[in-house]
Amino acid sequence: MANLSLIKNWHEKAKEDYFSRFVFEYMAFEAFLKKYKYTEDDICNLANNTRERSYIQAFKNDVSYATQWSELVTSNQRLQETVNELITFLNNEPLATSSNWWSCMAYEHGLCATQGIRGVLVTNTDFINVVEFWYQVRNNLFHAGKDPDSKRDEKLVAFAYNTLSVFMGEVLIVEMEQRTMVPSSWEDFEHRFFSGQAEAQVKTNNGTGCANVYELLFIDDDALPVLFEGTLIDRKYLVDKVVFHLINLYGDDDLFKEEWDRVVSYATTPEQRDIIRQYFKPRDYFPIDDEQ
Repeated sequence: MANLSLIKNWHEKAKEDYFSRFVFEYMAFEAFLKKYKYTEDDICNLANNTRERSYIQAFKNDVSYATQWSELVTSNQRLQETVNELITFLNNEPLATSSNWWSCMAYEHGLCATQGIRGVLVTNTDFINVVEFWYQVRNNLFHAGKDPDSKRDEKLVAFAYNTLSVFMGEVLIVEMEQRTMVPSSWEDFEHRFFSGQAEAQVKTNNGTGCANVYELLFIDDDALPVLFEGTLIDRKYLVDKVVFHLINLYGDDDLFKEEWDRVVSYATTPEQRDIIRQYFKPRDYFPIDDEQ
């Protein structure tokens, strides 16, 4: 489950020194990674573990975010100037680190290059090392490696905040808001929606429109998850709600069959019928025509 309000509150909270600002901004970023973008299973499948570092490596490997960072740096002059200043600053005084995670997208530390320049950004579109910079500043700050009275440390934290906050506000929070479902009616909405009796206005990366729960069951993977009242809704969540509704109808054979036929009617492609096979079991309870 992901609470959009909580993440936005962390994003807005820090109004004092840069150390406080970055702490809260990173909390918002961490919540995005762990509560919205990736599940523990996702990370385990990628890295064979669920360590904090593996979430960062997964994010580094996401080409779509690298592209959005490049576009943002190109279009946002203030951000571009900030990153260019950061490049100059780090070239003069690289961020001290014993780690060789810089310029590395691997999930195992031993697979990262042991040679090369660490603690710098190559260009202002060097997304991999921008993410690494945020994480290293976070580690130093959270583990008491940064001194609020140090001008250099204050500058590094300010750079971290002024880059991460823009990316959070312009890209990551926008993504979450685009996937938020806005109910078209509030009266008994949750019950009516999950029993197929009401529609919601659904916002995804593909646009905005109204849909009922059965239509959402079969939308493309890249349109999921969506947020409903602060709850992250994926396909399994939708299936569980629909199955609960159908089970309540199972005592009336005619009513159950009518509603199940309605569900199946939305599965118009082989891929959508595969969703039924994958999620709706046992087949004796939830048959489809080509299995009867």
